[in-house]
Amino acid sequence: MFSFMENINITQRILLALALPVLGMLYFSGSIVLEKRIDTKNMEELEHLADLAPAISSLVHEMQKERGASAGFITSKGKHFSDMLTSQREKTDDKRSTLLAALKNFNVSVYGRALTSKVDAATTALLNLDGIRGRIGSFAITAPQMAKYFTPTIRKLLAIIEEMAVLSTKAKITDAVAAYTSFLQGKERAGIERAMGAIGFGTGEFTPAIHKKFIELIAQQETYRSQFDIYATPGQKSFFSQTVRGLVIDEVEWMRTVAIESPQAGNTDGVTANSWFKASTNKIELLKKVEDRIADDLLALAATVRSEAQRAYYLVGTIALVLFAITTILVTLIVRSITRPIGNMTTTMGSLAEGNLEVEIPDRDRKDEIGEMAGAVQVFKDNAIRVKKMEAEQTESKKRAEEEKRQLMNKMADDFQSSVGGVVDTVSSASTELQSSAQSMTAISEETSTQ
Repeated sequence: MFSFMENINITQRILLALALPVLGMLYFSGSIVLEKRIDTKNMEELEHLADLAPAISSLVHEMQKERGASAGFITSKGKHFSDMLTSQREKTDDKRSTLLAALKNFNVSVYGRALTSKVDAATTALLNLDGIRGRIGSFAITAPQMAKYFTPTIRKLLAIIEEMAVLSTKAKITDAVAAYTSFLQGKERAGIERAMGAIGFGTGEFTPAIHKKFIELIAQQETYRSQFDIYATPGQKSFFSQTVRGLVIDEVEWMRTVAIESPQAGNTDGVTANSWFKASTNKIELLKKVEDRIADDLLALAATVRSEAQRAYYLVGTIALVLFAITTILVTLIVRSITRPIGNMTTTMGSLAEGNLEVEIPDRDRKDEIGEMAGAVQVFKDNAIRVKKMEAEQTESKKRAEEEKRQLMNKMADDFQSSVGGVVDTVSSASTELQSSAQSMTAISEETSTQ
């Protein structure tokens, strides 16, 4: 391990040391950014679904009225509710067309299989509405059979809205959806109660089955009202109390009492199906006002939460990018602050090693280890200069000694030549004289020999 590290340059070692914390920071910041992006995406999807909710609830509202009118029409064998049913069907068709058009532009595939199956089921059921109407017009089905189409279809439509609670990851959104769906379910029971009352008051009696169902529906409405009170905001509960009250509510309560006591009384106290339907419809219209207020609150809350999630996503993303940029800059500066001086010092020491004592030692004014290293290299340079100076002085001394020796030798040679030169001259002169004497003696000898 350590031998491996020794073969890596300092830059790579520093980057390797910083890699783990930097990667850790990138991982955690990336996770947070991804989480915020998912929250934003979920809130956008939830907001789109919330935009669809008013179209669904409006259709449900009209179908509830058509269900009640159809019950009265079937029960009275067409004597009552005929005109009302015709106009009501037009209103239902208008809301159905609006919803189906909205569903065509609604990308349900991004919400998963659960919502897709619910939308498909509701759409298929709505396409069967015209066939049911034909059977109602020919009295081919009974009121309970008619209700077995309308009630499940309405339930399927409401199930789409209830899917918002599944998609929500925010408690306040979940509470708002719970309040909305609880209110819608309670209102649906009020619609069924209207249909049951139309049958009972239309026939002049509440059979045991109708009577039991009527009472159960009242109890269910109270249950859903309690659930609504748990999740609704104080403003919504106050709006409900101020809206759903007055003579309309008093009239419905009186008719309810008549219906509940009818088995014992043996009559419906003169209450007709039309009067019950009108009074009950007036009450449900008040409930619709509250429903619209809750829907508006939900839309506003979904938009607010989506905006908050989006701002959080952008904020976290920006912070992550800034941190990454700062980290990158700091790492670059730190690495350069270490490697560049070391590189410069290495180059300088190489020049000194080659004998270049004129090179300037960098970073001597630094207060860190590199400054200490520069000081040590400066000492090395000064010592090298001192040694070189001493060597130069020794060389000069040696040269002077050799010059003095050479001059002495030259002087000795000159003195020797001067001394020996005189002797040579004397010997040469004597030799000349001796030669002259020899020649004289040779001449005398020859003369003697001649004589």
